[in-house]
Amino acid sequence: MDIRLVVIEIAEKLGLLTTAALVSVLVPPLRNRLLGVGGQPRDRVAAFLLGFSLSMWGAKMGVWWLEHHVNIHAIGVMIAALLGGIRTGVLTAIFAGLFYVYRVEPSLGLVGVAATIVEGAVAGWIVEKRPQWFSGWRTFATACLVQLARAVCLAIYLGATGDLARRLEMLPALAVQMFGVASGMTFWIFSARVVLAREEAAIALVEARAAADHLALEALRRRLEPHFLFNALNTLRATIRKDPARARDLVSDLSDLYRYLLNHPEDAPVSSEVDHACAYLAIEKARLGEGRLEVQTAIDDDVKHARVPALTLQPLVENAVKHGVGAHESGVVRIEARREGRALIVEVHDESEGEHLGKVEAGHGIALKTLRERLTKRFGESATLELVPKERGTIARVTLPWQAVGPEGSEPEDDDQEMDAA
Repeated sequence: MDIRLVVIEIAEKLGLLTTAALVSVLVPPLRNRLLGVGGQPRDRVAAFLLGFSLSMWGAKMGVWWLEHHVNIHAIGVMIAALLGGIRTGVLTAIFAGLFYVYRVEPSLGLVGVAATIVEGAVAGWIVEKRPQWFSGWRTFATACLVQLARAVCLAIYLGATGDLARRLEMLPALAVQMFGVASGMTFWIFSARVVLAREEAAIALVEARAAADHLALEALRRRLEPHFLFNALNTLRATIRKDPARARDLVSDLSDLYRYLLNHPEDAPVSSEVDHACAYLAIEKARLGEGRLEVQTAIDDDVKHARVPALTLQPLVENAVKHGVGAHESGVVRIEARREGRALIVEVHDESEGEHLGKVEAGHGIALKTLRERLTKRFGESATLELVPKERGTIARVTLPWQAVGPEGSEPEDDDQEMDAA
């Protein structure tokens, strides 16, 4: 048989090792072993089954050349040893050797089984004592070393039987087989590691985004706490003398406000967000003085229980007071929430009246920028935050995908489904 056809045959078989690499990553026991964790019996059983299956496949798919059966069944033995250790490697080698001798090349007899066991033992020893040898490109040389141990075992037997000289003509076929097995093991290692690396990178990205979102939320909390609490306490102190009953209400509002800040989940119902915003506005109303701030709400019944990212409204109402009503003689802050098709719309309107009271300290826009980043990380382009100027104020509008924020965390039904149910 032409050597070129032999190389093509082996290359085709090596392509199927990609499937083996994917199986190794997707099956939890095998994945654990690849990651260097897990030592349960089921992990070794899975490694044995995969290795033995690959050995049988590699043996049956071989070709004859120069009176030698060129095959890659040793790959299965080495993979079993790599995933399960020396005992799994030897056990797999026993079964793989018996299968090879009795179903493929009976002429080898028990020496063929013994040579395969040597492969499993050497590979298992390397995995347990020198695991770094099976990493990266070093896998190629290691796989050649394991096969060399098998070749030495066979050479000793052939030398004892006086058949070694005749078998020397098989050296090109043995060299091709060694190259094929070493290439296959290297290819399997790289394939499995690439899949693992991509999966771990994806998980790390998700975790990083979640951590960033959590940190952004914490930043909003810390930003509200220092200066707002100082102003609220001063307002409360001034109100106690003038109107004790109202001071008690302010204490309740302040208590509700900080209880919500400290004890709410990552997501919250729209109704809770509105209550929190109203508590904030009640304190600001007292701070600004009688008649300067009016608060209105218009929340549709079908969106009250829809869940949104916590503290979505907080920066909007804060911005409305600081740069809108608070900078004028009086005004109205109106909170609206409604559903429009497949979108949830949450708006904060500020409408100012009277003269401007002077220059307002410019902010850095950190709160709105942080909120916009949180929404983008959570919903992508499906969520937006926009500021719409109008004649005497501004509308801060948040648009969220309705499907993503269903009642009590569940996914609400589509309009089409609701019509079908009706």
